[in-house]
Amino acid sequence: MQFKGGYTGKILEVDLTNRLVSEKPLRSDLVDDYIGGRGFTSRIQYEEIGSSVDPLGPENILIFATAPLTGSGVPCSSRFVVGCRSPLTGILGDANCGGNWGPELKFSGYDMIIARGRAKKPVYLSINDGHAEVRDADHIWGKGTKETEKIIRKDLGDEKVQIATIGQAGENLVRVASIMANLDHAAARSGVGAVMGSKKLKAVAVRGTKGVEVTEVEDFENAIKDLMQTFNSDDQSSKVLPGYGSTVLVSIHNGLGGMATRNWQTGVFEGVQKIDGDALREQYVTKARACFNCPGACDRYTVVRDGEFKGVHVGGPEYFTIVSFGSKLGNDNLASILKANELSNLYGLDVASTGGIIGFAMECYEKGLIDKTDTDGLDLSWGNYESILELVRKIAFREGFGAVLADGVKQAAKAIGKGAERYAIHVKGMDCVTIDPRALKVYNLRYAVGTRGADHLRISVMGAYGLDSLPLDEAARRLKHWQDIVAIPDTMGFCKFPYIFFSGTPEITVKKSLTLATRLYSSATGIHLTESQVLTVSERVAATERAHNARLGIRRKDDTLPRRFLEEPLPEGPKKGSMYDILDPLLDEFYKASGCDTQTGIPTRETLTRLGLEDIAQDLESLKAHG
Repeated sequence: MQFKGGYTGKILEVDLTNRLVSEKPLRSDLVDDYIGGRGFTSRIQYEEIGSSVDPLGPENILIFATAPLTGSGVPCSSRFVVGCRSPLTGILGDANCGGNWGPELKFSGYDMIIARGRAKKPVYLSINDGHAEVRDADHIWGKGTKETEKIIRKDLGDEKVQIATIGQAGENLVRVASIMANLDHAAARSGVGAVMGSKKLKAVAVRGTKGVEVTEVEDFENAIKDLMQTFNSDDQSSKVLPGYGSTVLVSIHNGLGGMATRNWQTGVFEGVQKIDGDALREQYVTKARACFNCPGACDRYTVVRDGEFKGVHVGGPEYFTIVSFGSKLGNDNLASILKANELSNLYGLDVASTGGIIGFAMECYEKGLIDKTDTDGLDLSWGNYESILELVRKIAFREGFGAVLADGVKQAAKAIGKGAERYAIHVKGMDCVTIDPRALKVYNLRYAVGTRGADHLRISVMGAYGLDSLPLDEAARRLKHWQDIVAIPDTMGFCKFPYIFFSGTPEITVKKSLTLATRLYSSATGIHLTESQVLTVSERVAATERAHNARLGIRRKDDTLPRRFLEEPLPEGPKKGSMYDILDPLLDEFYKASGCDTQTGIPTRETLTRLGLEDIAQDLESLKAHG
């Protein structure tokens, strides 16, 4: 199929075992049914990753997928998705990333890269305007992300090449390893960096000059004008977003009584004013930065100019970085949080999961399950930032006690034993990141039903704080609708923030984002979809992901929450005494709204047929027949 706009129409296949590269055409059915980005990675995982695939074995595949609006004139069109079977959870894995790498891959002539096999020795992939080459990487193996980028640019003689690389954490197969693009942008969740390391693939360097074609230029430009008018006239998107980025949520969530504190023991942090968005702006933010073609510039840059951590400089941090290395660890030293962020980026670690693992270890230490003889002499008392920073390093290098933690919080709890599982706050192996479900109940069912594990990005919208007062069936329908809405940026290639960060009610926000996205996609590609058809694609993506996880053994029993949320009331704050007491009835309603069987959580045959997924329906019938 010859695509008119948005797509390059080409996939780069990389056989790492034999150091071969080849091209194949982008399938039209993938475009028609899944649009791009996360849609592509989810469908390809379903087709190619069976239950026998070892996440860290050569048979796992690593997919880098752009989307039709990635690299286009659409504001905030920076995003790409990395997909694979997750070594952290063992189920569907993906991670979304911004910066400039994704657009550059499009400019180089490819919609996707699919890496297979395992190189015999370290390599990196170089792509330049449609020419791809597997090159030796012995000289950069063992180095951090910053030094790796510097050496590759020198190798290629091009300072403008865009590089996605792993650090030492990915090389050491740490199951919370990230892939870092442009140094400070992370494809972080699911442990995708460990899969890249298992393939001995150190980096992917891309350079392109081709641009992204648009089919209906006038309509496309008018849609962008309308988007920018909406963006510029809205205080949330035009002022709060560039001023604070996601750190605005620190004080909001603490005020709600739901900010993760001391491994989720409580929802309020006494040191919040030392680490919130205002403290960051006043002390360390030097400038606002933006991903590709973004007017929001929420990607601030911070520098520590004096004191113990003088010289630290890092992009961000984001909300969940501040929480993960701050309140979750009882740490109110903001400069040390920035240092932990810097180290995580250099080593290639998911800041959210790394902080979650350390928080778990600190509670085990507090409860007497481990002591200094287990922790290599480290004092893991709450707020001890020297020990926090040393654990970040130890995890990345699998050194000493860090090796116990490097496989993620679920496996670490098994290794420690003595009842440590109770303090491992995760769903399906992935740690929880943002607001405490006891403080905001309905909205945070998203942790339980997320197809990657505990996930705050599969269902997300601004202003979702009124759901707890609604009847459960109505609340569940809204959750399902927001799940559909938030998948749109993932499949089209733009950032969620400017499209769901508008002021007003959630209903107004999602209507704006749906209308604008549909117009932008149709005019860019010449493939005219209705708003209803766009939502159907989102439904199809979610159903495919749930079906894939079903083949990997996931059932309703796995769509749950940690015991802490279900059994321990919040001890203080505005939601004092609250526990998560609506899981089963809300799950029932969410499954009904999503077209899933209420006993298993698996999409029904009727739902799959309606979505045009008859092949998946047949597969699941066969699975059922074989028990």
